[in-house]
Amino acid sequence: MYNGGMHKLIEHPDGLNPYIGPLQKAPVIAVDTETTGLDPHEDKLRLIQIACEGAPVLIIDCFSFLPCGREALQKIMASDAVKVLHNAKFDLKFLMREGMRPHPVFDTMLAAMLLRASGGPNRFSLQALCAHYLNIHLDKSEQAGPWGGGLSPTQLEYAARDALSLLRLREILVNEIKANDLQTIAAIEFGCAVALAHIEYHGIHIDPIKWTALTKKTEREYTAGRNGLCDFTGPPIRQTTMWGVDREYGGNFDSGPYMIGLLKKHGIAVTGTAKSDLYPYRDHPLVKTFAAYRKASKSLSSFLRPIMSMPGFERCRLHPQYHQISAWSGRMSCDRPNIQQIPRDPAFRACFTAPEGKALIIADYSQIELRVAAQISGDRQMIKAYREGLDLHLLTASLIMGIPQDGVTKQKRQAAKAVNFGLIFGMGAQGLQQYARQSYGTEMTLQEAALFRNRFFRAYDGIERWHAELKRNPPREGRTLAGRKFSYGESAPIPVTANTPVQGTAADIMKKALALLVLRIPEPARIVAVVHDEIIVECDEGRAEEVAALNKGVMEEAGNSILRDVPVVAEAVIAGNWAEK
Repeated sequence: MYNGGMHKLIEHPDGLNPYIGPLQKAPVIAVDTETTGLDPHEDKLRLIQIACEGAPVLIIDCFSFLPCGREALQKIMASDAVKVLHNAKFDLKFLMREGMRPHPVFDTMLAAMLLRASGGPNRFSLQALCAHYLNIHLDKSEQAGPWGGGLSPTQLEYAARDALSLLRLREILVNEIKANDLQTIAAIEFGCAVALAHIEYHGIHIDPIKWTALTKKTEREYTAGRNGLCDFTGPPIRQTTMWGVDREYGGNFDSGPYMIGLLKKHGIAVTGTAKSDLYPYRDHPLVKTFAAYRKASKSLSSFLRPIMSMPGFERCRLHPQYHQISAWSGRMSCDRPNIQQIPRDPAFRACFTAPEGKALIIADYSQIELRVAAQISGDRQMIKAYREGLDLHLLTASLIMGIPQDGVTKQKRQAAKAVNFGLIFGMGAQGLQQYARQSYGTEMTLQEAALFRNRFFRAYDGIERWHAELKRNPPREGRTLAGRKFSYGESAPIPVTANTPVQGTAADIMKKALALLVLRIPEPARIVAVVHDEIIVECDEGRAEEVAALNKGVMEEAGNSILRDVPVVAEAVIAGNWAEK
């Protein structure tokens, strides 16, 4: 595929000038980078490789070409050409640092991931895709050393070959995507990659003083909880080893078997220590103390201490890493840190703040999964309620409890909320009872759960017919409303076959909103986080109203382009910190 010598090393802007015009007119160009490390804030671009048909692969030596050559590169990156990248999010962040915003993008890694359910590969490195689709072997060992120093002929050929392989991969992947009717979802994913690069690069602002104070407070709660548990076990034994080191021996409160034994000694016969196991004994002093200890322990180990040790903490910016397609449904996940799992406790979220002179715009979708379920099932009553702007939870409470809507209390609405979100995915009465208790703090008897379930499916018979069809003809594969394709295992249960297209469609809507927003957001506003059905934007205080309206409008536009019969609603607030939503 690649013959040595089919590349040109560009070390000065003058060397690029003859190629700018042809590259601007090219319909497709491949862009690849080599960097000195993985962090776009600490490491540097070493090479930028650009390939297009009918020309040598251009290898730009960034150490000598930048910064004076930025303008020339920007002309190429800003052209209408499709830019083909692999794992685009990574390269885009390094290019953003140099002021370049390539668009539109074709990401070979994401394209292959979308084809996984259509006989595509199960591994998605460039090396794996070249082996699968091009039947060629890319030997990473040919990189021949780090990218921080001089460039060897072997390294230059390695870099050129990677860029050229992207062009060849795209030709095959485009045909595969069309053959499997994945064009719409591919466009959404490619646009989302640009947005996620933007989010990861800019990061979210954190107040280190507040976070440190919260950590110290939680450490005191942890100590108090541990001491409280020792009241039930006796004080720990301290011994000095032969090396003069004090060691403490006592109860292991983080061990499930140990805690089950301790609970049994105090008359609490359980087989596990999950919330559902301990819920019936929630008022017992031991269970209360253990719950407080475990909450503090998890907060410290999962969030507080790890975040304090992250590189961005001292500069007041965290840069979470998003995994764009982490499930068959298309839902995203996140780590370093997992911003999506930050506790809803206001004490935590108040630490994520707008810097001085800035505001946060926090916008989220209203009942997006219920709206998606209404569209997929075609349930007439649910669709009618949303079209009339009714509160579906109030309506459901009225229908299942036999009371007028103006007689629905906050507690009854909460119970109906559990019914709505639990039953659209086919829960049984017992599952609904547990779900209402654990997720919404609402108690209902098993008889009430069964009654509510029967009345729910009578009221929303479209949901019932949808579930019945899934039972009669269990699907082996499915699609979201945006066309994402996924496979089920044999005899997949209703909660899986109903849940996957609903959650997947909701994910598609969010990704489309991000793809639209990143192209329209006015600088210096930034998208700083996406958390499930919520987008957080940071902007100048003076433009907060404008940006809030834009964020809300874009989210609704994205939703209404996919849900044709059900209106999508987003709500946006202007805040000083994340807890103010």
